Amino acid sequence: MSETKFHNYKMNWQDNSLVMNNKSRDVIVYPDSVYHSSLGEYFLGQTETIHFGGRYYAWGGLINSDSSNAMMFLNAYTISNFSSQPITAEGWLSSKLPGIPRVSPNFAAGNQAILPPRQPKITIQNASNVNEKPYGGTYTFVRRVEPNQTLTKHDFQGMYIIPPGSSFVLFFLPFEKEQIEVKIAFGWWEEEIDNMHR
Repeated sequence: MSETKFHNYKMNWQDNSLVMNNKSRDVIVYPDSVYHSSLGEYFLGQTETIHFGGRYYAWGGLINSDSSNAMMFLNAYTISNFSSQPITAEGWLSSKLPGIPRVSPNFAAGNQAILPPRQPKITIQNASNVNEKPYGGTYTFVRRVEPNQTLTKHDFQGMYIIPPGSSFVLFFLPFEKEQIEVKIAFGWWEEEIDNMHR
């Protein structure tokens, strides 16, 4: 959180000079994530344990259903690799996902001072040991996670914007010799589409 002091001023359009008044006021500037958390719109959570290996893939991500009426803004994700081998994860947007997903119950609103806490419209889902890759959508990046390490990517500040009917997913490539266990955690905020332009 930063504090900035702004002065009232008038602009002289002839010479681009500023005519300053003597009055001033204090303004508190919050990051987007803190602002949305204050409104109860910021959420965090994680997948259940995801399994893959041999010839099988796996995935976990944030799924925005067609009926959510919400835009999802990604702020952070972490990948925890509990195995003794490095793993590779691909980032996919808006793709069709293989397997039978499980919906994670592990989530919470960041602002626990609002009672009752708000519930997210976006769900955290994952699927283990699937035999196909995603199709459609966009393959956007690749990440490598070392053995018994957690990779953290944060402060996206909403650069990934996921509309209804879309998703942000991390897809794990198979490792031939060992069964792998990972968990993914996310931080995001939501804005109702009907309220975004008011």
